[in-house]
Amino acid sequence: MDQSNNSQNNLNLLSEANYLVTKAVSTSSLPQQKVSSDLDQLEKAEKKTEYKANITKGVKNPQVYVAMSALRLSNPFKGY
Repeated sequence: MDQSNNSQNNLNLLSEANYLVTKAVSTSSLPQQKVSSDLDQLEKAEKKTEYKANITKGVKNPQVYVAMSALRLSNPFKGY
C-alpha cells in the first residue's frame, strides 16, 4: 500500500510545463478566420513539397548529366 502511495505522489510532482502536452480543442470554437488562415498555409506548404529542383539543368555532357541525375537526392518518405 505504501508503494502505491509513493508512486502516486511522484506522479503529482511532475510539472506539465516540462513536457509537450496536447489538449482537446473543440474545432467549432475556433474562429473561421484562423481556420482559413491555417488551411492557406497548409496548401502553400503542400505546393512547396511538390517542387523538386533539377540539379542537371544546363549540363551539356550526357555522361555528366546521367551521373548528376543518379546523385539527385530524394526523400523516400515522400513517395517519389
